[in-house]
Amino acid sequence: MGAIVLATATALPAAAAGSGNTTANFDLTGGTLDISVPAGPVTLATGPVTSSTLSGQLGSVTVTDNRSVDPASWTASVSATPFQNGTHTLTASYDTGVVTSTGIPISQWTITTPLTLSTTPQNPVVLNPTWPGGGDNTATWNPTITATIPAGAISGTYSSVVTHSVI
Repeated sequence: MGAIVLATATALPAAAAGSGNTTANFDLTGGTLDISVPAGPVTLATGPVTSSTLSGQLGSVTVTDNRSVDPASWTASVSATPFQNGTHTLTASYDTGVVTSTGIPISQWTITTPLTLSTTPQNPVVLNPTWPGGGDNTATWNPTITATIPAGAISGTYSSVVTHSVI
């Protein structure tokens, strides 16, 4: 008769998968770049037609950069319609005065004033685009507007629309 052979199977351990990687991310979103300006109308000054100039402060202008970008940079611009009373026009200049800032040292700002106000936007305040820091920052100034009173000026209210923007 023949021999009966019983075979038993021994389970071998499963091979382990050495390691595995999973990429995980956090998405941080920045805020906005905004500018706030004084509500108008603002009476800058009152004086006689015999004055050579009249000056007054417009009120606080503030740029708030909550974009949290690196590098941080932006440029504020100002333009204005002519100061007019009917057909009579005054020329005017714009001086930021002292600019205060948070978040980035004032040495990183470029401040160019006084500027002659015109309908062409000009840049009174620029955050140096090479600033390697980043993060949130603000700049605030209270500009002085100075009008030149020409000989033969007529009395009345001279009005202009002063426009500030930031990019």
